[in-house]
Formats: sequence, C-alpha cells, structure tokens
Amino acid sequence: MDDGQTRKEDNLEDGDEKVTLLSGKPRRECSWTCGAAEFVDDLAGAIGYKLLVMLFFVEHVNRGFVADFAGQADSYVYKSYSVPAPRVQIFTGIAGLPWALKPVVGLISDVMPIGGYHKAPYMVAAVSFGTLAFLGVGLIPHNLLPLSLLVVCFFLQQSQLSVCDILTEARYAQKIQDVPAFGSHILSFVWFGMNAGSVLGILFSGLLLNHSSPKLLYLLSALPAGLVLIPLCYGCLEEKIVQPEETAERRKKFYEQKEACFLSLLICIVCLGLTACGLLSDSTRTNAMAATAAFFVVGFFFSVFLSPTIARFNLWSLLQTSLSLSTSGAAFYFMTDTEKQYPEGPHFTPIYYNSVIGTVGSLMSLVGIVTFQRYFSSCHYRNLLLVTNLAFCFMNALDTILFKRLNVSLGIPDHAFVLGTSCMQNVLKQWQWMPQVIILSYFCPRGMEATMYALLAGCHNLGNTIASSWGALLLEGFSVNPTGSDGESAQFENLWKASLIASLMPIVTVLALFHFIPDVKQGDPVVDPDAPATRGSLWKQFWNLHD
Repeated sequence: MDDGQTRKEDNLEDGDEKVTLLSGKPRRECSWTCGAAEFVDDLAGAIGYKLLVMLFFVEHVNRGFVADFAGQADSYVYKSYSVPAPRVQIFTGIAGLPWALKPVVGLISDVMPIGGYHKAPYMVAAVSFGTLAFLGVGLIPHNLLPLSLLVVCFFLQQSQLSVCDILTEARYAQKIQDVPAFGSHILSFVWFGMNAGSVLGILFSGLLLNHSSPKLLYLLSALPAGLVLIPLCYGCLEEKIVQPEETAERRKKFYEQKEACFLSLLICIVCLGLTACGLLSDSTRTNAMAATAAFFVVGFFFSVFLSPTIARFNLWSLLQTSLSLSTSGAAFYFMTDTEKQYPEGPHFTPIYYNSVIGTVGSLMSLVGIVTFQRYFSSCHYRNLLLVTNLAFCFMNALDTILFKRLNVSLGIPDHAFVLGTSCMQNVLKQWQWMPQVIILSYFCPRGMEATMYALLAGCHNLGNTIASSWGALLLEGFSVNPTGSDGESAQFENLWKASLIASLMPIVTVLALFHFIPDVKQGDPVVDPDAPATRGSLWKQFWNLHD
C-alpha cells in the first residue's frame, strides 16, 4: 500500500467476511456494508480512530446536523421580525463572518497554547459560548430579544462551528500531507458525513417548523452542539502537550513570517469593521461600499504578501465567492409567502421548502461527493473548475424562469421545477468545492497548517459576506424589498432581473481561471510544503528580500 502502509492478508474466512491486516491491525471485510467498513478501516489505519471520532462530532454532528437543523430556522425568525429582504442578507453576512475570522483563530491557536495545548482549549471556549447562544435564542421571549442581540447570538453560534471546524481542519490537513494518498478519502469522509448530518437536520427542521415556533429548533440544538466537549475531554484531537521550548520555536517561525501574521490581523479588522457597519447602519448602500472596500483591501494585501502561486489562487477564490451575488433573502420570501402575502407565488410550506427540497438537495450533495471521489478525484484542477463553474452559472440562470413565472406558463409545477434545479445545483456545488479544499491543503506550510489554511479559507468565506452585501444592493436597486407583509406581489416584479444578473456574474471568474489556477492534477504537489508561504512574493521581490 502507498506511503509505507503495509497490508497482509490471512486466509481466515467467516462466511462472507475475511480478516485483513492493515498496518498490523485486523480489518473485517463485510459485503453488507457495500465497502463502507473497508473504507473506514483503511482511513483509520492511516489517521487513527480517535481523529475519526473527533471529525464525526465536529463535522458530522455540529457542522452537518446542528448547522442545518438550526440554520433552517434563521430565515423564519427574520421573517417574524418583518426584516426586509436586503437587510436579511446583510444580517446573514454578518452572522457568517466567523468563517472569515478563521485566520486570527488559527494564528492565536498556533502561537498561544493554553495549558500546553494549541487547539482543545479554544474549542472548549467556542463550544461553551455557542451552546449558550443556542439556548438564548431558544429560551428568551421574542419581545425581550432585540434584533441586534439576535444577530449577535447567530454570530456566536457560527463562531462555535467555525472555530471547531478550522482547528480540526488544520489537524486533518496535517494528515493529508503525511499520507497524501488518503487526501481524497479524508475529505470524502468529512464531507459525506457532513452532508448526511445535514440531511437529518433539514428533514427534522421542516417537520418542526410546520408545527411549532422556530425558536424550538435552537433550544433542541443546544444539546448536540455541546456534545463536542465529550471527545475533546477524551483527547480525541490527539494533541501532545507542547513544551515552552517548542512554543518559543514555533513563535520564532511565525515571527519570521510577519506577512502571514499581518494578513491574519488584517482580515480580523476587516471582519470586525463589516460587523460594526452592518449592526450600526441601516443603509444597504453603505454596507455595499464597506464590502467593496473589504474586497479590494484584502485582495490587494493577500496578493502582495503571499507567494505568487498561492496569491493567484487566493485572489481567484475571493473573486469567485464575491461575484456569486446572493438574492436568497428575497428568494425565501418568494417561496414561502402565503396566498395573502403573494397570491401568485409558489406558497411552499416549511415541510416542502425545508424537509423535501432541503433533504433531497442534501442527498444530491452526497451524490456529488461520491461521484467526485469516483470519477473526478484525479482530474486537473483547472479543467474541473472550468466545467463546473460554467455549468453552475447555467443552472443558476434557470431560477430566472421561476421568478418570471414562465414555468407556470409552460405548465411546469413550481414544486417540480424548484426540486429539479436545486438537485443539480447541489451536485455541482460539491464538484466545485471539493477540489478547492484539496488544493488549499497543499498550500499549508508544515508547522503553520492552522494559520495558513485559515487565511485561505477565511478569505474565501469573506467573499460570501461580500456577495451578500452586493446582492442586497442589487435587490434594493431593483426595488425588491419583501418583508412577509400582506399584498406584497409588487416586491417580486423585478426579482427575475436581479437573479439573472447574479447568475451571470461568476462568468468573470471563468475567464480569470486560466491565469490564476495551476494546471496540475489533484494529488500532485503544488508548492513545496516546507517552503514559507511568502516565498517569492511581490513584497519580497520589490525589496529584494530572501527567505
């Protein structure tokens, strides 16, 4: 087997099971699991069962089940406050900023261990605050929870998910570099389980939303959110206590890469600025201007301070997410408004909108992961991203037919049309994202995995908030401002125009792809893992600095 893994097969058989030894450990080959048991055995032999348990609780339970179980209720809560659609998108962008704050979390965890541990104490703190935020939204009466405090609670919930996610990502990024042959296997385990948890979360959320207050979902989410503490307490993260000498050596390495530290602080300041702007200003234009400034500031400094190969990919990734303009705030009202609110609308119930569309969409995401692993895991990054981005633009453009109500004129029911397009969009989304996760892992220098992975992933996630603010301005520009009020049909007249523009914008990233994406196969090295992430940067070239 690759990477020094040795396998010895015995001739012992028991029915349809055969004992195989992987790295000296017995493995049972069970035909009834359709290869799942063998897959997990192989993966455990490569990275260990403890890390798999940690990934299960963080990625499958929390980021999969909890994120979508509670997340499905967010829009219904905003609707109960009668928040206009553009404002919903701004608040959604703010709540999602913890995913962009990953760099400063990675930096602090790498250079400031607590009690000798780099990751576990920070995860414990994030889980504690996040669980309290779930309880707060679930228990505090509607009239005692102001809108700004509600957004803060959503921010803390996402902080729990993002902090735990980045620190476990850094852990399995190390494993991907140690056993590159298992890189796609690790990602498939993480993302398949995450989507399986998402399926359950979305399924049950629709059932509860149809018969109870959305607040109940946050209350019920508090328990699984807190379960991450169990594997942390049992040491499943497999952290070794770091001695003061090791900490000093690691800090020295970070200080030598001042650019990475500066970029971490920069993106932190940008995120805090966007948060303050969104909470303090009601102006959609002001928030869009702040997002534009964030785009250019972050894009410029990342391009100047990172090595050329990493900088080009990072700029492309930021451009891709930022130009994926969101109109989801208005789309939610369009789909779920009642006959009194929007007589011509689809009038989807929570069961259909969440449980049916959401569950089928998540199942199709699983299909996307399986097909990626089976057919596309060895493709060139450039070719795969080219095809998937073009296909995704086309599928998003089909939403225009729905918003224009052309599907009704053609005799296509809303339920069938939305279900069909969402299925394909979810498959394509996985084909788009999986190769980017793999290439991000190869851009992480040894010893700085958490910080570097956080920088790149955080910059990518910042693009989502930028896209929300730009999308909000687009909606406001076309006078699309639904709030869930009675008789708001006029608010949706121009939604199809906004959707069409939003679906065509990512074509810009397709044109940029040939220059910014390296033309190598997945699994092949992209940069030297032992080289600093700033080697050969424009900054160093200008000042004639050497590593």
